[in-house]
Amino acid sequence: MTDGPQTHPTTGDDTTADHHDVIVVGSGLAGLTAAATAARAGARVALIEGHTRGGRARTEERDGFSLNLGPHAVYDGGPGHAVLDDLGVTLRGARPPKAGTLGWDDHTAPLPQGIGALVSPFLGAADKARLARAMAKVARTEPAAVAHLTTAEWLEGLLPERPRQVLATLVRVGTYSADFDLVSADVAVHQLKAAARGVTYLHGGWAQLTDALRTAAGSGVEAVHASATAVDRDIEGPFVRTDDGRVRRAGRVVVASGSPAAAATLLPGGAPASWDRLGPAVTASCLDLGLRRPPEIPSWFGVDRPHYLVAHAPGADLAPTGSALVHAMRNLHHDGTTSADELRADLWTLAGRAGITHDDVVLDRYLHRMVVISASVTPAGGGLAGRPDVTDTGVDGVLVAGDWVGPSGWLADASLVSGAAAGRLAAEQARSCLLYTSPSPRD
Repeated sequence: MTDGPQTHPTTGDDTTADHHDVIVVGSGLAGLTAAATAARAGARVALIEGHTRGGRARTEERDGFSLNLGPHAVYDGGPGHAVLDDLGVTLRGARPPKAGTLGWDDHTAPLPQGIGALVSPFLGAADKARLARAMAKVARTEPAAVAHLTTAEWLEGLLPERPRQVLATLVRVGTYSADFDLVSADVAVHQLKAAARGVTYLHGGWAQLTDALRTAAGSGVEAVHASATAVDRDIEGPFVRTDDGRVRRAGRVVVASGSPAAAATLLPGGAPASWDRLGPAVTASCLDLGLRRPPEIPSWFGVDRPHYLVAHAPGADLAPTGSALVHAMRNLHHDGTTSADELRADLWTLAGRAGITHDDVVLDRYLHRMVVISASVTPAGGGLAGRPDVTDTGVDGVLVAGDWVGPSGWLADASLVSGAAAGRLAAEQARSCLLYTSPSPRD
């Protein structure tokens, strides 16, 4: 990936115009994947990086700790893995702690999953059998078959209250959503099926993934350190205006700038009407803790509250030797009004229940109402299948990618899959349009 703008003749409006086969706006997972996919298909690509490289997949290095934005995991059985395989990306990491603790009121018990299914007192023998049968049923269920239900409706029809609480806890951790009365059940089934094959915490944080995507792009991508201010088209085709005063033209443009609102601000007509089917963003409050020693309880799943705590290190290479990196998270309702001080105090209480004291803490970082997923999906909106297509921008020659685009995947998987689809299509279409700028043989 090369850096810096190139010099080109000026256009009629006296701004410098750069020409590429494909321009990608945004350097999060979707943008990096789109750029790498288009470049490997032979297109000359410009990647408009903006001022936050990596988007929500960035990793902050502090005092020897590698901090993702809250707890991040790669789903080994998710559709994003096929995208990474196609790009030649192999990830290195570690699996989560083997045993989990279920917490409610002032009680704890082993999570009734894996070996905990045999010894946990939270469920009696009959309810453990019911939960096992329900999990087997989930494995046979196609997500689309339950997209007409909310997650709450689906869970209520599947299990009685006590085992349903356990399954709901697992769904909440897998989907990051507490809005069970809003989000369609296909998301829950999709994530439970993906989690059955395990997840991986990445060595070095998600910077490993973004760096690998940059490497996969190779020299076919020019990194442009500027922010897009508008995406449009005229008689010559699509173009991107940037805050460095340039106009960059291409055969195709991929907008991967984050949320639907962020993408809409760049498009001349704003958001297409079809984007109205999307639900609100999925958010969480996170307390990231660098510790002197591993916590007494390495993973905690809340039943009475939407709590989740997990030690990513030791395990993944994210902390100095002998230290630990813990993420405490509370899933939030989209219309919640709890203050930042209350939520932060709540997460410190959760850390205390896991045996963490203030003396253990080397560093802490609080993330209030962090966006985990840019837009949720609802039964009324058609579930995952109702999300916008990569071509659904209302502007000819302009595509879109992100964790809210396309019928496949959730979380990072949706970014990877939609980014690959947009990058592939952009490269294919750019070949056949007049603005395709790759050198051609002379007669």
